[in-house]
Amino acid sequence: MRDLKYDEIYMNLMSKTWEKDTNGLFDYCCKDALSFNSSIYDSMNIIRKGQEIKQDVFEEKGIENIEHLFYVKKENEKYIIENEVEINMEQNEKNINKINNNFWYVIHNKNKKYFLLKNDIIKLGRIKYFISEVSIYSGDTKYELSIPKLESVSKINKQNERIGNPFNLITEYKTIFDKDNTPKEKGLCKICYSEEIEPLNNPMVHLCNCKGYINYAHFNCIKYWMKTKLIIKENEKKTVKTYFIPQFNCEICKVAYPYKFKLDKNGEQIYELIDIERPNCNYIILESLNQIKENNENHKFIHVIKLINEEDITIGRSNKADLKISDISVSRIHAKLKFNFDSKSLEISDLNSKFGTLVLIKDKIELKSGERLITQVGRTLFGVNVIKKEEEKIKEEKNNSLDEEDKLSKENINNNMIRNF
Repeated sequence: MRDLKYDEIYMNLMSKTWEKDTNGLFDYCCKDALSFNSSIYDSMNIIRKGQEIKQDVFEEKGIENIEHLFYVKKENEKYIIENEVEINMEQNEKNINKINNNFWYVIHNKNKKYFLLKNDIIKLGRIKYFISEVSIYSGDTKYELSIPKLESVSKINKQNERIGNPFNLITEYKTIFDKDNTPKEKGLCKICYSEEIEPLNNPMVHLCNCKGYINYAHFNCIKYWMKTKLIIKENEKKTVKTYFIPQFNCEICKVAYPYKFKLDKNGEQIYELIDIERPNCNYIILESLNQIKENNENHKFIHVIKLINEEDITIGRSNKADLKISDISVSRIHAKLKFNFDSKSLEISDLNSKFGTLVLIKDKIELKSGERLITQVGRTLFGVNVIKKEEEKIKEEKNNSLDEEDKLSKENINNNMIRNF
C-alpha cells in the first residue's frame, strides 16, 4: 500500500469472476470463481481479460480478449464509477445483450431493501423484464410506484428514480401514408395480398426487415397471425395472468415484432399487437425483453400482476410459483414481490437463487468514505468499499485491543463475508 495522508481516501475493490461466459450470468453457488482484491488510489480503468480482473492506467482499445468494464475516477472526497446506460435505445438484440456488461445492483442482502419503479429492468437468471405499465388508484387519484423513506433503502434505489428508461418502449415505424393520410406508394399486404387500407384502424405497416413486394402488411393481419399463436395462463390464486407468444417475429426475416408502436414521432395513437386484459384493480405489467433466441426465433412474455396489499407474489421455475418462468437459469423459487398500498411501494427480494436477482443501474455511481456497494458486471461480481485512512487507523487500533478469542471470531466473520460477498 502506498503512503496516504491521514485524511485521504482510497477504494478497496474485491471481485469474483465465473469462468463460464454465458448471458452475463454469475453463479453465486460456485466455488471455483477467480478472486481479485486490490486497493485503488487514483483514477483507473478496470478491465477483464479472460477470467482475470486487472487495473489499467491506459485504455488498451482494440486489443483482443480485453473487455473494458468500467472507469473509476477519484474526485476530491469521493470515487465515481462510470458505466452509464444509454437512454431510449432501440430494442434490438445487440442493445439488450450489451446491458449485460453494465452495472447490475445485486439484491441478496436481507437488511437492504429494493423497491421497484416504472421502467426498472430486472434480471432473473438470464431473463430480463421491464416494468412497462403501472396502475395504482385510490378513488379517482392515480399513483405511481414510489420509494419509502427508510434508512435501509439503498442509495442506488433512490438514484434510479431520477433516470429514464433505457429502451424506447413505443417504437416508431414506417407506413405507406403521409401525415394527411394520403398514400406515398402502393402497398400489398404480404399476409392477405390485399391493397385495401384503413389509415387509422388498420394501417399498412413495415415492422420488420423484409424488402420489396413483401415490405408491408396490415396491422390487423399481423395481429391476427400473432393471436393464433397466443397462449394465456393464469395462476391458481388468479393474481398473475401470463400472455405468451412463441415466435413473436416475422417468420420470413426473423426480426422481432414490437408489442407497442406508433407510426410517426408526433402520432398519438398507439398500436398493440397483443390484446391485454387489464384487471379492475391495482396492477403492474412485466414485459420481457426479446433476448431469448432458439433457432433464431424470439419469444414474448407479458405478465399482468395484480397488486394485493401485503401479499407475496413468488417468482420461479416451479409450478408452485405465482409467476412461473420456464427457464433453466431461473431457480425453482427465485424471488418475490410484495406490494404496500399505504406507501405505494413494490419491494423485490431474492430467495437464495443460483444466479441472483438483479436490477439495472442506469447512471454512474458516486461513493464517499464509508460507503460500499455490491454490483455485478457480466460474469463478475464486485464488492466496493471506500475507506478513509483515518478510519482505517482507528479500526487497526481497535483490533489490536481485542483479545485472541475476539480476533478469531472477527476473522471468521470477515472470511464468511468475502466468501459469500
